[in-house]
Amino acid sequence: MSAKSPVLNVAMVGHAFMGRAHGNAFRQANHFFDLPLQVVPKVIVGRDLGRAAEAAGKLGFEHATTDLDAVLADPDIHLVDVATPNDSHHDIAMAALRAKKHVMCEKPLAMTLAQAKAMASLAKKQKVRVALWHNYRRAPATALAARMIQRGDIGAVRQVRAVYLQDWLADPKAGASWRTSKKHCGSGAHGDLNAHLIDLTRALTGLEFESVCGMQQTFTKTRPAGRGKKAKVDVDDAFCFLAKFKGGAIGTYEATRAAPGRKNYNCVEISGEKGTIRWNLERMNELEVFTDAGGKDGQGFRTVMCMDTPHPYAANWWPDGHIVGYEHTFVHHLADFVLSLGKGAIGKGTRFAPDFDDGVAVQAVLEAALRSAERGTWEKIAK
Repeated sequence: MSAKSPVLNVAMVGHAFMGRAHGNAFRQANHFFDLPLQVVPKVIVGRDLGRAAEAAGKLGFEHATTDLDAVLADPDIHLVDVATPNDSHHDIAMAALRAKKHVMCEKPLAMTLAQAKAMASLAKKQKVRVALWHNYRRAPATALAARMIQRGDIGAVRQVRAVYLQDWLADPKAGASWRTSKKHCGSGAHGDLNAHLIDLTRALTGLEFESVCGMQQTFTKTRPAGRGKKAKVDVDDAFCFLAKFKGGAIGTYEATRAAPGRKNYNCVEISGEKGTIRWNLERMNELEVFTDAGGKDGQGFRTVMCMDTPHPYAANWWPDGHIVGYEHTFVHHLADFVLSLGKGAIGKGTRFAPDFDDGVAVQAVLEAALRSAERGTWEKIAK
């Protein structure tokens, strides 16, 4: 890309865990992908100027500020990235949309379905491009799985089995945070982890959820909050639900942050009429595939290492067989979003997914499962 290429100036709001992951993508995308715009990490917006400035220095942004209004009023800022806790997604994104900025937002999109719908509606009205950071869609192996399922390699999908297991809250001495407070996050493992499973299911299979039946449990009711104090935990530690899909397929979902030994076990297995595909984030470059091709005496799962040139995204990185990691999924996500913009800061490229409409779809399933857990009934997915 030449020095005269149009730029995409980025303001990132928030700079903790997700800010680090996003910030790395903003620095790396142009180095490995041929993009129509030069991504420029311009400014980090934070609540504390000192910490924001320190983050800007580490993450490669030009400067930091606490004044979001001034950033949104700046015509040279084209994209606002929302990398903050869940309870602020709606207000920040809506302000950015009103300022006619492109918006990328962390998941889950909002605290409620009504908020998510408002965000999606305003994005359409303002005619800007939006994205939701469901980055697991863009591991080479999951992208390959989606391709294989779409072309019919396993036949019509019949069943989905999905689990997302972590252990960082298994210890009752683990401290409270915004992720253990309903006011700040809406739900616990459900919104944090099931949101990924719901989006992956839709991305891989093309199925839409029809109804769900859920249950939840909070194992540790209070957690240390510093200085000898305790904080009430009012979100789930674990959340499971059954699902019926339009067309007749069924699914089972389990999310927990209290499974000792499981660090980031995000695993989806999809069974069709004539085969099965399984992916596990902890072995993210591998795809386990079973199809009915071949003789009966040779049947069995085979493991495809998804890092050869024909595989999605692999050709942009290293020689065949040299693996990529978690951080690369964010780079892929951003690269595809920039490609969707076309050649202008306000471009007319192809639709990017997941966008805020996808966020609405995920939020509808999350809310229906929460209602089900509270009522003990099957719940239809709201339209």
